[in-house]
Parts: sequence; C-alpha cells; structure tokens
Amino acid sequence: MKQFLFFVALSMSMVPALSQNPDCKVLPDSLKGAYEGGCKGGKADGKGKATGADVYDGEFKNGLPDGKGKYTWSNGDTYEGNFKKGLKEGYGEFHKSKAHMDSVITGYWKKDIYKGKYEKPYMVHNVTTGISRVEVSQIGNADKTITVSVTMLAGGGNLGTRDNKTVVTMTDVQVIKGVFLYKSSSTISNKDVTIFRGVDFPFRARFYFGSASVDVEIFEAGEWEITVPIL
Repeated sequence: MKQFLFFVALSMSMVPALSQNPDCKVLPDSLKGAYEGGCKGGKADGKGKATGADVYDGEFKNGLPDGKGKYTWSNGDTYEGNFKKGLKEGYGEFHKSKAHMDSVITGYWKKDIYKGKYEKPYMVHNVTTGISRVEVSQIGNADKTITVSVTMLAGGGNLGTRDNKTVVTMTDVQVIKGVFLYKSSSTISNKDVTIFRGVDFPFRARFYFGSASVDVEIFEAGEWEITVPIL
C-alpha cells in the first residue's frame, strides 16, 4: 500500500506544468489571475487556460495566446480561432454579444484586424500562354464593377481595330459564377478597356483575348481592376 501511495505521489509531482501554476506568467494584463496548463521557461506554453478579467482557453507560446483557442471578453464577446503572438491571426469566428441577440463575424484576421470572409479577396485560377502576368487590384468600394484592361506588349494576341487604332481586344467572356448587368468597351491609349457594371459577387469568369485567356474569381464586392498584358 505504501509503495502504491509513493508512485501516486511521484506521478503527481511530475506534472506540475499541467495543473494550476501560479508561478507561470501569462503576459496580457487582461488574462492575469489564475492559470492552469503547460509552462516553459516560466511562461505559459502549450495547452492552457488563463482567467483574469477575460478568459482564454487554448494554445500558448511564450506567455501569449498562440495557435488555436477561444477568447472570452468580460462583456460576453467571444472569438474562437487562430492566434499569433497574442493577436487574432488567420481564420476565426467572432461572436458579439448583444441584448437578446448575437451577431457573428466569420473570416480571416491579420494582426488583430478583420480582413474579410476570404483569406484572399480574389483568385487567379488559370492563365494560358501568351499572357505574361495578371494583376488584380481593388480600386474602390463605392460601386460593383470590374474593369478589364488589356495591353499588347510586343506582337501576338488577337489584333483588331477600334477608334481607328490597332489594339488587342477582349474577344469573349464566359461567366462561371455570378452575373453582371451590362458591359461597355473603349480604347484608352494602347489599352482595350472593358467595364462590367452591376456585378453580383462572388464573380468568376474566363476572359478571352483571341487564343489567350485568363480565369479570375473575385470574392468580395467592390470596384476591381484586372490588368492583362498580352505578349
């Protein structure tokens, strides 16, 4: 019996880092109070739970929330997802508690700032030969448009005339996801510019420039520009 008790006591003494550890530091002031969990170098590390004015239950590194976990603020708001160096980073779900109602924000964070529902607001699915690169950028939020600008760099492409100028033109568009109300085309300097208006996002389409084409998907609403240089 004494031998059994000895082994129980020995086992308990070997796992202090996995139980309550008042000497293990949690760095955020809002979480200082009680800590239970892994410890390394005197700081919370690994799986643990810190309870102060707020509560965090999840992974720690160097005394900070780092990895997957759930953070609960004193006002009842919660965030469950990924952290890095104590800040929301990557995918997560934020619940804002209100009287008799709960609003949810799901998506991606970068250094504690919400970036949107998608990790990247757009994706270039495919580019055929003849296109040197594809540049996609958001130029505003006031409208729902996509402007496609195509420029001939040196020969090639499907040549046509518009406004008595030789240009590379968009010859077709195949909508894969979403809709647009109408489009208009014009020539600006050596660029063929087509503007799609009244776009319903997410929007994905394959844009054709003769034998060359590019498949682009844009997830978030706004004013977007796609620049396509043709070789």
